[in-house]
Amino acid sequence: MPVTVQKQEETGVPAHAPAARCPHLGAQYNPFAGPHVDNPYAFFERLRREEPVTFSPMLGMWLVSRLDDIHRVLREPGRFSSRDMLSSGTQLTDEAKAILAEGFPLDHILLGMDPPDHTRLRRLMNRGFTAQRIASTAPLIEKHARRLVARFAHAGKADLLEELAYPLPVLVILGIMGVPDEDMWNIKRWSADWQSLTFEHVPPEKQPEMARGVLALQRYCIDLVEQRRRQPREDLTSHLLEATADGDSMSLHELVMAIGASMLSAGHESTTALMANTWKLALEHGLWQRLREDRALVPKFIEEGARWDSVQHAMIRTTVEDVELGGVLLPKGSRLLLLYRSANRDESLCPHAHKLDLDREKVPQHLTYGRGTHFCLGAPLARLQVQIATNLLLDHLEDPRLVPGQDFGTWQSIVLRQMKHLRVEWTPSPAATP
Repeated sequence: MPVTVQKQEETGVPAHAPAARCPHLGAQYNPFAGPHVDNPYAFFERLRREEPVTFSPMLGMWLVSRLDDIHRVLREPGRFSSRDMLSSGTQLTDEAKAILAEGFPLDHILLGMDPPDHTRLRRLMNRGFTAQRIASTAPLIEKHARRLVARFAHAGKADLLEELAYPLPVLVILGIMGVPDEDMWNIKRWSADWQSLTFEHVPPEKQPEMARGVLALQRYCIDLVEQRRRQPREDLTSHLLEATADGDSMSLHELVMAIGASMLSAGHESTTALMANTWKLALEHGLWQRLREDRALVPKFIEEGARWDSVQHAMIRTTVEDVELGGVLLPKGSRLLLLYRSANRDESLCPHAHKLDLDREKVPQHLTYGRGTHFCLGAPLARLQVQIATNLLLDHLEDPRLVPGQDFGTWQSIVLRQMKHLRVEWTPSPAATP
């Protein structure tokens, strides 16, 4: 029998608050620290089995852990809206709000939009991510990756996150957008400010500086758009300025959100996390030599690793009407945290989903890049970058091993899990230069 959650007008409490009979496991969940960051899978298995939809008082959200329930939510944007996707992290201070009010509001970001507005903007942005355009970025990716690997190939040790996974994706997206390499560190800092204010719990004293970083990134994007209007180039920024055959084009507000939030900010963070996690898994599971000897396995391993230990932790939706999900009756306005990491190990997705298996006939269509209308626009570009960088490391690091006892500095926001370090050592080879 479904668990009933009373409406706010009946109880005087917020619509997202559970009734007294609400399941209890959600009260144990903390996505920001402890075992639910490092290894939440036993807890997720219990959620799927006992309480697939359960309330988290800490987050003010309902945790949704089963694959079938998440698929349903993603298939029904008319009932489960993305509108609150970008307002789910920090409780902003008045000072931070005042600073952010000097720029554009967070409208027109694909991640927080629903059809039909999402459909239109996605169509305009898709033009820059055709298969041909993605394939054409391979020389740029390889150039940057070779230069970065050459810096440490002879050293016998490196922090692969700081020295490769961190700079490579941002250099690639800057190159595609036509932004100078020397602006990399400013872009990286400003985009980190944007991500933190959106998806993390930021202390009040740090919020004003981060808000100014968000404003700086928006102003940088405005300047970039104005430059390309005067002098178009062969880059994605110039391409996004063009009107379609039917005369449709993006407004300045839409362009700033597309370039700043969707490209320069979100366009590299998840790729950095995916790269580092892929290499860590290969080393932890003793797969490096097998991949080195059979490169045809590399794309399959990247995909299986992305499924088995997803860096895309979760996504957020809001109910737009009363709805039953997983045996729970949720009122309009309930906020849902869709646990992608849990769903990717749901046994309904594939046999022995708990196992990292390089011998699967086919890696199933997992949720790390999303599904449906919000499937990640940059997923093909991310895959290509990870493949190129991984193959270069396989070429030049013969016997790498994780530095024992290291602290990877793993942390997690509402949506993304990342490491701060991936320290590796190896025996340098005379042929190590890329």
